[in-house]
Parts: sequence; C-alpha cells; structure tokens
Amino acid sequence: MEIVKVHASKTYDIKIEKDLLYTVGEEISTIKPKCKVLVVSDDIVHDLYGKIVADSLITCGYNVFEYTFPHGEKSKNLITYGNILNFLAESAFTRSDLVVALGGGVTGDMAGFAASTYMRGIDYVQVPTTLLSMIDSSVGGKTAVDLPSGKNLVGSFYQPIMVLIDTATLTTLPCTEYKNGMGEGIKYVVLDGGELIPIVEKGIRCSCANEIGKFIKLCVTSKANIVEKDEKESNLRRLLNLGHTFAHSIEKLSNYTIPHGVCVAEGLRIISDISHKQGKLNDLDYNKIINLLEKYEMPRITDYSMQDMINVMNVDKKVENGNINFVIPYAIGDCRIESIPLDKVKDLI
Repeated sequence: MEIVKVHASKTYDIKIEKDLLYTVGEEISTIKPKCKVLVVSDDIVHDLYGKIVADSLITCGYNVFEYTFPHGEKSKNLITYGNILNFLAESAFTRSDLVVALGGGVTGDMAGFAASTYMRGIDYVQVPTTLLSMIDSSVGGKTAVDLPSGKNLVGSFYQPIMVLIDTATLTTLPCTEYKNGMGEGIKYVVLDGGELIPIVEKGIRCSCANEIGKFIKLCVTSKANIVEKDEKESNLRRLLNLGHTFAHSIEKLSNYTIPHGVCVAEGLRIISDISHKQGKLNDLDYNKIINLLEKYEMPRITDYSMQDMINVMNVDKKVENGNINFVIPYAIGDCRIESIPLDKVKDLI
C-alpha cells in the first residue's frame, strides 16, 4: 500500500492500493468509531461498487445508509446538495456520524460540501473511483456545487479525514473518463516535471496496478505539498489552476457536455500557445506539452470564440478587483501566477 500524508487543517492519510474497496470499513474503523454512515454515489458507481462498500462497512459494525443521484455534472447543483442535507436530517444523522463520497469528482465535491455544512460540519471520507478524482479532486478539501452562472461558485474548504484510492476501480473506467483524468495528469507534468515526465511519456495503463499506483502517488504528493503551504488558495495553491481559466469557460459554454479534464487539456494548450508566442515558454518544453496532449488524443475544441470565453471569465472565482489570475508555463516545472486586468485579456490572447 502507498500512503501519502497530508498536513492541512486536518492531518489525514491518502491510501492507494488495489482492491481497497473491500476493506473500506476496516480502514475507516482505525480512525472513526462505529456510527451512522451515509454513502453518497451516482447511479452508475452505486451499481458497480455500492454493495461492496456497504458490506465492508456493515461487517465492521457501521449503520449504513445510501443516497444515490443521477450521474453527470448537471446533478452538481443546489437541488441535489439540498436533497443530501435533507436525507441526513431525516435519517437523524448527528455531528458524530460520517459521510462517504464514493465516486468521481462530482460526487466528491457535492458530498464533501454537504458534510462541511450539515450541522456546521461532520466528518467525511473520499473514496474516488475515477482517474481524475484520484489524482486531483479528492485531495485538498475543495468542495462545491455549480450555479447556472458558473462552475463551483458555492462551496467550502473542508478536508476529509481520509482518502481511500482503489486502483482496481479504474479497470471499469470508460475510455472517455480515462482521457478526462489524463487532462489533469498532464497538468501535473507541466507543474512538476521530474519523475512524472518519463511515466506519462511512456504511457499510463490503468490495468497495471503498480504503474498507475506510482502515477497517482506522484500526482497527489504534488498537490498535497501545495495544499499544505496554502490550504485556502490565497497564493501558491492557485498554481493548481493551470489550464483551468479557459477550461471553466469551455465547460460553461458547452453546458457541461465536455468533460472537465478534456477542457483542462484544451485550456493548457491555449495558455501554452500564448506563453510560447510571447517568448516565455521555450520551444523544447512547448513541443513536449503539445506532444503529450496529442499522445493522449486530447481534442481541439474550436466551437467557441475567445470572446465567448472572456465573457464567461467575468464570473470566474479567479477574478479579483477586476483582475484575473492566469497560471503561465515558463518551462515544464516552472509555472507562474500572473494577474491580468480583465479588459486586457483580449490583448493577451
């Protein structure tokens, strides 16, 4: 088992191992006494893994409840969030009870936000089942839901008490979700470089537990190191938004029909193009980034104009005092935060 320890407002372990779902109850029992547990998952993940997790928890003496919602980003809204809260209240959950987020980023964000606000905060555990949620969204304590006007506009910083990553769940991952995860994976290559470069250049295979386990560990270690220094995104943590400013605009414009990781890949391509044309990003690293995007068959998204994207940026969380923060790659392993006035963004592009 690989273990990464996160030292934030809560100190917790990220555990990575094949077939970890079968011992979720055991793992949680090492830090949480027997209590009520609400397992939140979407309909697809519930059918695949809900019984395995519930049985593991029941075997360890937990009183298990389940809440299932329709899969997809469109469920990540105030209505579903409110329904989870009502379910907790109607089931008489208390502050000593627990929420388990079983699924991808939508589930983790929404269940985590519900846990952070129910009775002003109860414990929750992240059990991510997609590549994207394993390497990114399950770690660091960002929780949120979307509003019609934008993505993740209502949320909180609230750390889980544990993250349990079962790499075996990736064997059921559709190719579209694998690609979705690798959009964030390539982001970590550009942020950190190092050991990630040869692993990602060689090719990540979800069927190889050791290989995928090492890749996941490197990504979550990178994120944990940043979160520990800047938990609430006052400065350094903004680096994790590499590619996201354009990505969130594309997601909103597509009505969330284009997956997040694919949008991040396109956002990374756009900002790399800009940096390269400005003479900041050198030819060698620029070509490496573009080659990786092509290797993992990240599509070019040309449905929306730059002006369309800029219009959406006006309600982005990264806007402060009329400026928006962009993460600019100067080299692989050297990315910098630059604050640009909104009215100058068009000139930049």
